[in-house]
Amino acid sequence: MKIVTPDDPKFWDPNYFLPMMSVRSKSGRIVPFQLWQPQKILAAGVMKAYKERRWLCHVKPRQEGSSTFFTGLAYQHTAFRRGCRTAIMAHKKDTASYLASMAVRFHHHTPAQIKQHKTPGLKRTLEFPEIDSRLTVDTIRGEEPLRGETIQMLLATEISSWAETMGADAWTAALNAVADDGGIVFAESTPKFHGDQMHLVSMDSDTPGSKWLKVFIPWTMVGSYAKKPMPGWRPNAVIADYAHKYKLTEAQAFWMQTVGLEKCRRDLRKFKAEYPINEIDCWTMVGDSVFDADKLMAMLNVLDGNTGLAEETKAFETYEPVNPHHRYVIAVDPASSWSKRDYTGVVVLDLETCTVVADYLGHKEAHNMAAWLCEMGTKYNKASIYVESNGVGEAVLSHLLSNGYRRVYHRTTSAPLVRGISSTRIPGWHSSMKTKAEAISILQQLILDDSLKISSRRLIQQLTQYRGQWDKLKRDAKGGHFDLVAAMSIAAWAWRYESGKTTPAEVDRRKLAKKNWDRLIRRIDGGGNKGKNNPWGRHL
Repeated sequence: MKIVTPDDPKFWDPNYFLPMMSVRSKSGRIVPFQLWQPQKILAAGVMKAYKERRWLCHVKPRQEGSSTFFTGLAYQHTAFRRGCRTAIMAHKKDTASYLASMAVRFHHHTPAQIKQHKTPGLKRTLEFPEIDSRLTVDTIRGEEPLRGETIQMLLATEISSWAETMGADAWTAALNAVADDGGIVFAESTPKFHGDQMHLVSMDSDTPGSKWLKVFIPWTMVGSYAKKPMPGWRPNAVIADYAHKYKLTEAQAFWMQTVGLEKCRRDLRKFKAEYPINEIDCWTMVGDSVFDADKLMAMLNVLDGNTGLAEETKAFETYEPVNPHHRYVIAVDPASSWSKRDYTGVVVLDLETCTVVADYLGHKEAHNMAAWLCEMGTKYNKASIYVESNGVGEAVLSHLLSNGYRRVYHRTTSAPLVRGISSTRIPGWHSSMKTKAEAISILQQLILDDSLKISSRRLIQQLTQYRGQWDKLKRDAKGGHFDLVAAMSIAAWAWRYESGKTTPAEVDRRKLAKKNWDRLIRRIDGGGNKGKNNPWGRHL
């Protein structure tokens, strides 16, 4: 082992520093740190980030060695930068404990020629008093982590899970603690869902002038994800299709079938999330879908053959004319008026046929939204309007009631502190864990039994990508990406409440497909082509 001292220009190159360290192998032995191919790619990314004074984000497959790699760099910054405050932030306690023990191990096995004296007796902290540096390991659940501190180096692990655990503010607070001058951030995570924190950072890295440099490593680059197949082995249909599509070696295909998929409960979608092979694949359908993906994909196929030609371009879209003999509900998930990335989602549902006849996704001031809802309510036969009342919804409700609209949903609640009154009626649909769970459950059942008819591509896409964030994420200035899902869930709850039904009329998919085809043709060229032949079959 060649010793590289801090005064050597190569010292800050991970290819030279990390091999001086020792790690625990999978067999439990302490061995020299030999960089794998993925770690060498990370090293190149780190050197580029240093040169360009940028932060680095890493989209990773499971167990490819990035946590060990970045923890080694966190130790290096702390032990060899005077006055450096380093923080390693994990999403859960056992991960934090593991990374802390790894950092301590790095110091313990550092060559004596360069080893710094540390303060003894600290478990999750490495402190080097002679150079006034300190490394702290904590979880985002920790007591006020990073509050009031300025740090020079941050390692953030599994950031896709941060918002679920502590809300969107946890990531913002961590970044705000990093020094503007000389501060660096390493963020890593396995994909979790479309729109998660790593996805947002990854998209940010693609914009000109971004602070972020992205390093993506496909699972096929990890040497341990290959296994020599037994004689006569043949891949099953799923593996054969995947292997052909992504040009896997026979050893990779055998590992995927016998090891990788087994770890993911034989769920290909989960495998794509845990072991991403490209950025497009890992962000489209990762995680466990809340709503039945096969049913929703079938809806998209009926809508436009899944070509995307029916994508909505206006804030307000109508899909069915008003039937004067039907009842309607209008469900509203309000946005804060000042938030540019937070939208108001509105769904108009026909109670008689359980059909989404119109939807809205856009921005309006609270008083303008209330006035518009009055117009829509009147247009749809004096529809009942359900407005989520939490937070910003109260302003919309206030204007809606002051405008004199009478058919606004009121919930009934007990009033034990008011003498002579056992209950009271309060305007608005209140979102709680209980009501959200009920709403999502009803909506899932309507999707599963083919009762719900949707001709809105944007709504179906949100339902397809939805991974439960409405229940878990706090709304902030960045907003949510599932406003129509929230509105649709409220509409499903309202359908059950208003109609008292459990199963509406059966959907005639052939008629629905023909109607969608005719509507699409009118939107494309204004024509009236109602021919039998079309891009997705002759069955209409």
